[in-house]
Amino acid sequence: MSRRGETALRVAGVALVVLLALAVRVIGSARTELAEAQELDGRGETARAVAHYRRAARWYAPFSPYPEQALARLAEIGSEAEADADTELALSAWRSIRAATLGARSFYVPHQARLHEADRHIAALMASLPPPPIDVRRTPEEREAADLALLEADSGPTPLPSLVALVGLGTWIAAAFLFATRAFGDDDKMIPREARRWAGVFALGLGLFALGLWLA
Repeated sequence: MSRRGETALRVAGVALVVLLALAVRVIGSARTELAEAQELDGRGETARAVAHYRRAARWYAPFSPYPEQALARLAEIGSEAEADADTELALSAWRSIRAATLGARSFYVPHQARLHEADRHIAALMASLPPPPIDVRRTPEEREAADLALLEADSGPTPLPSLVALVGLGTWIAAAFLFATRAFGDDDKMIPREARRWAGVFALGLGLFALGLWLA
């Protein structure tokens, strides 16, 4: 294999390591938050545990078991609180499911069944509360239907941030490969002009990737 090919493989390896490091960071954070939530939950500090369950669910990565475990416990807390007529805790739990799920969405929404379940419970709980002056003439069923429609209208994916992140990811990986294959001559010496060009594209792609994740 030529030196250029070896360099390209090294760059591809670095890109893979970066992606794996991101995955480890996300999964590790979800596991830590879940453990903290379970500890608080076990001590009876359910209201405080809800916040950590929400954070554990927000640290979403494909195939990670921790977000689903957190969402399942939040659903249990919400249902138990409803049975105990603790509307505040119930709303906190169901809203945490909604916030975590929407916070993890990209070009698709993970755990959609959990999201729709949370929306239905939130709408029902809101309808059970004293209505604001503008809704006094509506029946509880009408208020619930209106609230559910508003909640579900904002439950879709966020295509623009996802597209920005995907374009950024593809750009910086491609730039890394092109830097390795074009920024060095046959004598293995760096070509400054090509090096600056592809280093700039790499930085742009990485910036777009970070921006997309931040906006999602």
